[in-house]
Amino acid sequence: MEQQKTITPQALRKGDTIAFISPSSRLNTLFSTRITRAKQFLEHHGFKIRIIYTDNLPDNHLQTIQQRCCEIQSAFSDVRVKAIICTIGGLSANELLPHLDYDLIRENPKIFVGYSDITLLHHALITRCGLRTFYGPAVIPEFGEVPAPLEFTANHFFKTLMEPVQRQEVPRSETYTMEFKNWLAEERDQKPRELVQAPGWKWLKGGTAEGRLMGGCLPSVVQLCGTKYLPDYPGRILLLELPEGEKPGLPFSLDAARSAMADLRNAGVLEVVAGIVVGRPYMYDEEMKERFEKMVVDQCYGLEVPILANVDTGHADPMLTLPLDVMVRLDSGGKEEEQFVILEEVVAT
Repeated sequence: MEQQKTITPQALRKGDTIAFISPSSRLNTLFSTRITRAKQFLEHHGFKIRIIYTDNLPDNHLQTIQQRCCEIQSAFSDVRVKAIICTIGGLSANELLPHLDYDLIRENPKIFVGYSDITLLHHALITRCGLRTFYGPAVIPEFGEVPAPLEFTANHFFKTLMEPVQRQEVPRSETYTMEFKNWLAEERDQKPRELVQAPGWKWLKGGTAEGRLMGGCLPSVVQLCGTKYLPDYPGRILLLELPEGEKPGLPFSLDAARSAMADLRNAGVLEVVAGIVVGRPYMYDEEMKERFEKMVVDQCYGLEVPILANVDTGHADPMLTLPLDVMVRLDSGGKEEEQFVILEEVVAT
């Protein structure tokens, strides 16, 4: 689908109000301690927080959808709110797409951040409103981290959203964590997760390319195929990352990832993109990672496009805040800091 002209949201400034919304999974009550920790962290950094959440949704299915849409629209229509962060992803953001007031959102553009199945909302806001959005950390998993958000995650979030610059190199974290913690047991275990040396980026295919970055969580991108919310992909740089598996702490099935990549091939998406950026897969050990990387290359047979893997995005910790619908360049032969570069201003002054 041909999208609207790109709208660049205003940069975030200290003193601004940030809204927390829960368009998919509704976990504010279950993980209230994490919500509070995230709120306090952002308040400590000079922001005001508005939590938009209805504890008891209606029993009627359509009314439940409408209420969740009202929460999103309340955040966009509130003139005090300058940025919106989703509390977490889930499995039901797709229910909202036909019911959102896209005219209201287009008339009140602001920073919108989230990942996982929030991919569906990113695509809808870009295609229907032209609003540039940000694939980045969520309230409960990242900003609610014990004892505080990972430094790389927080620093890149603030830098991306608060510092308008014409050009910026995408950084890579020197450390990462694969440690899984039960969020319901955090009162008994306040130790931070262990960080170990990160393996670094990996070029699965070399080359250079420029295009507008678009994508997100692999199965969510597949869900959009055949809908009016999927933008035209020719010439874009495709961003892909994997969700959790069927249970928290488990990796996403490699067979399911292979099937989803084949779906993108069948939908004509892979054949038309200029390059691919792949996130570090959640909870994959080295053997699974090697099999995953081989699968990505195999599914891109016959395509001469650069493929950059193991990037700190999506369900990886720490996590980048990546602007979507922005011009980027991939260059496997460039200096380390020049291999993945954002080529335009992502927030407005």
